[in-house]
Amino acid sequence: MIPNENNSHGSSVIKDIATKRIRVFRNLQLGNSNQEIPSTKMSDFEDIFSHPISKGEPPSIFPRIQHHQKPNGCSHGENSQPIQTNNFSNNLALGDQTFPIWTLPYSLWLTIDPGQLAGIAFNHTDASQRVFGPDPNAKTAQYYFNPPRIKSFVLSGENINRENIKLTLSDHKKLSITAEITNKTSDGKMKLPLVQGMGFITSIYENMKPVIGSSVGIQEWKRLNKVGNATKYSAILYNQVTWSIYVTGNIELELKNPNIIVGDRVGNAIIQIARGLSNHYDDTAGIYQESADLAAAAKDDVARYKFIYNMKGESKSRKGLVWCLPHHQESLVDSLNEAFTGLTLDSPTKGIMKAYKTNELEMEEDLPNKILWEPWTSFCTQAKYSSDAKKLIAEAATNEVRDDVVGMANIDSMYTSGKILAKYAYIAYVCHFVLQNKQLTDQILPKVKQAIEIFANNQQKFPLVYDTTWKGLISSADPGADFGNSNYNDHHFHYGYHIHAIALISHIDREWLFSNNNLVFNYANTLLRDTANPELDAYFPQFRSFDWFHGHSFAHGIFPSGDGKDEESSSEDYNFAYGMKLYANVIGDTYMERRANLMIAIMKRSMNMYMLYCDDNLIQPRNFIGNKVAGISFENKIDFATYFGRGTIGDEWIHGIHMLPITPISSFIRHPKFVKEEWDQKLNQIIDRIPDGWKGILMLNRALFDPKSSWKWFSRNDWNPALIDNGMSRTWSLTFVAGVGGEN
Repeated sequence: MIPNENNSHGSSVIKDIATKRIRVFRNLQLGNSNQEIPSTKMSDFEDIFSHPISKGEPPSIFPRIQHHQKPNGCSHGENSQPIQTNNFSNNLALGDQTFPIWTLPYSLWLTIDPGQLAGIAFNHTDASQRVFGPDPNAKTAQYYFNPPRIKSFVLSGENINRENIKLTLSDHKKLSITAEITNKTSDGKMKLPLVQGMGFITSIYENMKPVIGSSVGIQEWKRLNKVGNATKYSAILYNQVTWSIYVTGNIELELKNPNIIVGDRVGNAIIQIARGLSNHYDDTAGIYQESADLAAAAKDDVARYKFIYNMKGESKSRKGLVWCLPHHQESLVDSLNEAFTGLTLDSPTKGIMKAYKTNELEMEEDLPNKILWEPWTSFCTQAKYSSDAKKLIAEAATNEVRDDVVGMANIDSMYTSGKILAKYAYIAYVCHFVLQNKQLTDQILPKVKQAIEIFANNQQKFPLVYDTTWKGLISSADPGADFGNSNYNDHHFHYGYHIHAIALISHIDREWLFSNNNLVFNYANTLLRDTANPELDAYFPQFRSFDWFHGHSFAHGIFPSGDGKDEESSSEDYNFAYGMKLYANVIGDTYMERRANLMIAIMKRSMNMYMLYCDDNLIQPRNFIGNKVAGISFENKIDFATYFGRGTIGDEWIHGIHMLPITPISSFIRHPKFVKEEWDQKLNQIIDRIPDGWKGILMLNRALFDPKSSWKWFSRNDWNPALIDNGMSRTWSLTFVAGVGGEN
């Protein structure tokens, strides 16, 4: 979204962003002039990030408020830049600012512990340090985490202490943020660009004498050779881990004692630290990622996306060093093969990272363009229905169209109401497109429209408000209500169901979307601007929920967390992107549709590495993949659990929250091999004893590898509606299962 330049609100910020947007896309089109682009030329691709969802301020139907919880260390006035609420850097703006962040592979945090050096601490942990529990010797652990807050080093400066240290944050981007440390009384400062995947921990000292601490302790310290313009040092800590330190500038470092390194003067210098010793560090020291930009382009069924690092300084190779996660490594364009350094480091929860000598990362994914409205699985790509199946579907629909949709949907939860709206929107879809029954369609369609319009008019029990502090669309309910929506928890889950419902109804009646002065259209667009805004603008951050570096979203909002951001429902993550895809298809926005398809394609790759575990998974620890699903995925921990319990019988809630809702996109992510393994190893032995709606979720999921058994269960004569979730209908369940070959 780029507001009119006549609008003074944030106009200078937006002009700068628009200028940079042009530069970034030109880079994407042209590629690296020193590299040969294989196959398709980048200029053949079309930019999919530069087309805003809408322009100007959010609709006035959403009252303006200031959030009760202000970000710390950030400018947060009405004309300030939007602040990311769900990404890697957010912990630094919360609480006392001491909760850690993970740029990967390193973690960093503000330390103000009594009696110790104050500053920015950082560390890296090996896979061998992981803690498994509750029984560390169990064949399959319930959780594992990495030891937090081990101060390998603390970056600080002379006269900085816990009483006078000040941390400020600026240049809020999706992939990066800038942290600055001062002592409140002097002109000196220490600036740290924090960028996802950055090769070095980089601290830029201005008019300050560096002081570097180590709580682990330095066993051996050496001043080595000059590397380009930098002076190189090595430190072996008492835990036997070796680190490389590079200093560019007029400052020399000296080891005072095993816990303190000091600079020889007040001055200006760039200090860079990385784990290990390598000639590749020598080649890339002196240059650093000041920030990073996102870019993406698509052509036909293929899309490429880029992390373009804005570099400062000089290095021998004129390149920087970037760490990649496994799902990046699989999809990197061929031209980056020669950039691999051979360096590897463990990530906390996502396997082994690899280092590349490059100033940009470019990945390519195949898009699921052909998966749209009809039931779909990887083994049945064309939905078909017999007359007997349609008869049974019609019987179910005849019962369910009688429900009080408005009363059921108009409740105090954006999340639950969204599930209800999507449930009945699917019934309307079936009545219109599958059964082609005008009488049934005319019964259900007006009720769903009326229910959606309550929310579009912002007349639900807890209306949405526009928060001018963090800049986003939030519930007016208390922070603890509705799963923390007002503190930015789960927006993509909540709003994804609403967008999905709107897409389904608009597919039946497109004119309704634009009636009443674009009422529902404006509502849907504002939900999408809040969650998946393609560009940073004056009113919303860029892609609040989806983390392009991790390859999935984070649901955790502005609650500080010692293990970082997290997400417990992979399926509601891609359900959001699927709803966005369908909505874009209805309104004819090919750029939005391609963005959604790209997100889904990336999630397919990342989720099957990090959240959904086949027996041959090579990313997660061998003593964890037996859980089959992650449970809750944090940046520093994975816990086979949910926030609301494990299950009435076994662990069915943990498995089910990674399934719901079952839609045509489900099989694209949850391929039959995985679904069958999960069923055989975890669900088959408990399914008959599950007494509630979770049974229906698991049985519909079964159709992703065994639709005939699923059909037998949903089509039986002794149907019990208590055995399906409140967001499910028998109408859609029968339609989906029949469509993917479930009929006998």
